[in-house]
Amino acid sequence: MLKKLVRIYRDIKRRLKSQRQQTDNLYKLLYNMVHDLEESVNLTAAQTAVSFSDQWKKFPDGDFLLSDPWFKSNVADIIEKEELQISRDWIKGKKVLDAGCGNGRWSYGLAQLGGNMTCVDINQSAIDATKEALKECNVETQFQLSPLETVAEKLNGQKFDLVYSWGVVHHCQSFNKSLNQLCSLVKDDGVLFLYLYGRERLNMIDDIELFKERIAYNLLDTEAEKLKFLMKKANGDKKKLNMLHDYYSPLINRRLDYNYVREFLEERGFELVERNKKHPELFIRAVKSKKSDVINHFLPEPKAPFWFQRDLGSLKKIYVK
Repeated sequence: MLKKLVRIYRDIKRRLKSQRQQTDNLYKLLYNMVHDLEESVNLTAAQTAVSFSDQWKKFPDGDFLLSDPWFKSNVADIIEKEELQISRDWIKGKKVLDAGCGNGRWSYGLAQLGGNMTCVDINQSAIDATKEALKECNVETQFQLSPLETVAEKLNGQKFDLVYSWGVVHHCQSFNKSLNQLCSLVKDDGVLFLYLYGRERLNMIDDIELFKERIAYNLLDTEAEKLKFLMKKANGDKKKLNMLHDYYSPLINRRLDYNYVREFLEERGFELVERNKKHPELFIRAVKSKKSDVINHFLPEPKAPFWFQRDLGSLKKIYVK
């Protein structure tokens, strides 16, 4: 009798292992389809766009947003000294594109540095929030509702001294098309700045496990259940809800290899491409020409801890934003 029970137990264990393997294979297949560099599936692209629209409507306040007094008073310095590492005297009066402006925190900082702003986003809620943020800034502004995959056409051949895209292109339906569009918008002596999720920050196995958790979050039946999930992750701190929604809600979250991005940019005419921060995520500053005057305005590379590592507590382990 005991031997028979052992055989049954082993058979059940074998079947369960096989089922788990099949399920894991399906998740991996779905992950690869969602994160294809050329084109994500339409459903997840639409879900990701709606997710960010909801974010700016439901969670407009939080750490490292313009509702955060410390961030608002320091964002211009953060951009100048930690992100771009380009002195503000070069930025003043320049034509600047914020590609994926969200609720306007970077547009506001760039405007404080004197940049004349063009702000683009796929969501009207983001455009509206950025317009409101820039009301107190005395610079030229224009706003364009557009996905990044077609932004160059929407901007009618305009070129920019600085194209700034912080945490956006890895969420787009087509990474390659979106980045190609941004490259085409940079003047011959201009600068492209990107923040992208880096593969070295999170290995593929752990990334797929996180993808499963994101699917589970999106399959919760009610908004109340989703809020409960986020509040638990935030340990009850409502100021963390914006960044946690950003972390769990969008389904497209590509992690990039730096060499792929560097070669992509070099093939499109950027002569100086570099990671300008020692961090496993990708902070990339790319200059079209090594003869550009902007190089004379470069600032020293900052040292950790960086601005986004301030007062995050346990969230520091999972999220740079």
